[in-house]
Amino acid sequence: MNCNRVKFSKEVKLIILVTVITLLFTSCSFQIIDEDKNNIEKTDRSNPEIDIKQDGEKIESDSENNQSNEDNKKSVDSNDNESNDIDNEKPIQIDYQTVKPNEIGHIIVVMYHGIKDIPPYHITEEQFTEQLQFMYDHGYRPISMRDYIDNNIDIEAGCTPIVLTFDDGLKSTFSLIEENGDLVPKTGTAIEILERFSKEHPGFDSKAALYINGTAIFEGAGTVEERLNWLVDHGYDIGNHTATHVKLNKISSREIMSEIGIVDQLIKNAIPEYKVDSFSYPFGIRPVKALRNLVAKGEYKEIEYNYVIGLREGPSGPYYSPLHVKFNSLNVARARGSKGEVQDLWWFLEDYEKHPERKYISDGNPNRISILEKDEEHVNKDKLGDKELYLYKLNQ
Repeated sequence: MNCNRVKFSKEVKLIILVTVITLLFTSCSFQIIDEDKNNIEKTDRSNPEIDIKQDGEKIESDSENNQSNEDNKKSVDSNDNESNDIDNEKPIQIDYQTVKPNEIGHIIVVMYHGIKDIPPYHITEEQFTEQLQFMYDHGYRPISMRDYIDNNIDIEAGCTPIVLTFDDGLKSTFSLIEENGDLVPKTGTAIEILERFSKEHPGFDSKAALYINGTAIFEGAGTVEERLNWLVDHGYDIGNHTATHVKLNKISSREIMSEIGIVDQLIKNAIPEYKVDSFSYPFGIRPVKALRNLVAKGEYKEIEYNYVIGLREGPSGPYYSPLHVKFNSLNVARARGSKGEVQDLWWFLEDYEKHPERKYISDGNPNRISILEKDEEHVNKDKLGDKELYLYKLNQ
């Protein structure tokens, strides 16, 4: 694991030590003073909270006695190496100068198909394992499409999220076999490889999104319902890739809604409680401009569907995070999982090695969005929800 570890500066360690001694002394003092009253007051000794004004221009920091006023407002600077959030059990603390979180940076979405020796859309087991090993060694951690959509990124500080996707519902991507009465992934399929790799590399979760067509859905043992339920039960996402893998710019509005609606209802019937809102364009081709709204919302056989993510096909980019003001949820770039092509997966991985400042770097706290102060203008604050926006500077 090469993610940056959480570090404390000497100054922060000294402050923490002094604070602990002060709190212990204060606690004892309260008990002595109030002992004759049999009414020990409980004092609020929580860490100072960092709040951001709605206009995003200034950050207010509480003083040690929890009093605040307008005169104490100041911008967060590089000396603030301690995160003051409390995550129920323990505070999240990092050295911002070492970790350099950038939670508005690029998140690569990778496009795979099957495990075959047919580049650039297919990949061999050896090549796939090599890519997973590179990701692991260089601090990339898979996240689910659901968490990508919801901006719920919970990985350790210093790591970079990555989204793995597989199109077409191929049996070399995922197939079940019966083993001792149980249905398990067939050895050598992409999901089995990912599951095996995850078990051997703690912290590298086996997460991916699989996009299906209307027929030949992960052929193998079990029913279609059993296959889809196995995937969802094991933390994978299922998405829509149209009924017949048609070029959406060549068909009518009615045909577009039929192509999307058939698979939408297929998934919902197989997994009634599952939320289907992720779509992959066949060939990476969107409908003509006048009909693109039918991907986000439409109706088939009087049943409505809604999609919030539409995935393209490489070469493309850059990979804006969902919080970036330039992020277009129905025009999301994907890199082909190949090597040697311009703007394929390896091209971007090598580019980020040269320019690490471009990629998303986690602060380890899913409830806080940490970015450099200079990048505040790139944040879509309407999508922050209840998350805290935290601004900091790097030492010169």
